[in-house]
Amino acid sequence: MKFIPIRQDHFPLLLKWLKAPHVKAFWDPNIQWTKELITEKYSTYIEGYKLENGIKKLIYAFIIYLDDLPIGYIQFYNAYDFEREYNIKLENLPTSLATLDIFIGEEQFIGNGLGTIVINKFLKKFILKKFKACFVDVEAVNTLAVKAYKNNGFKVINNLQDGKILRMLKHKT
Repeated sequence: MKFIPIRQDHFPLLLKWLKAPHVKAFWDPNIQWTKELITEKYSTYIEGYKLENGIKKLIYAFIIYLDDLPIGYIQFYNAYDFEREYNIKLENLPTSLATLDIFIGEEQFIGNGLGTIVINKFLKKFILKKFKACFVDVEAVNTLAVKAYKNNGFKVINNLQDGKILRMLKHKT
């Protein structure tokens, strides 16, 4: 398994994956992705940043490869650099805090424990070398994601929206 920094030639894959029902259910479900929107959103990610209120903020975006097959997308960034969905406030959390976002785009690789392996390798290789903790907010109905995070030592710290959103945290050990 390897993580290749996102490139422009990955954009057609991103478009395909973001339109796939199993991804769209949990990743930008209200956006009708087009080639132009992919280019607009992800072009700066190639350079390692995302504009947030006109300010360049670091973001690290990768395509997940299993052998030589691209199977998904993963990114991380400083949790305090970007506003959270659902107006989630990051209070009483470690100051050195990353956020991780992932999807497996190729449906045949879902439900077999691969997400757990990807997250484990990614945490060790990137996130926990730069940050002391990692935060995720995940929809409770996304049971495969919740299981993958729990299998990697993430603990539910609280939930929002009547339990629909789980806030999970993993400390570097």
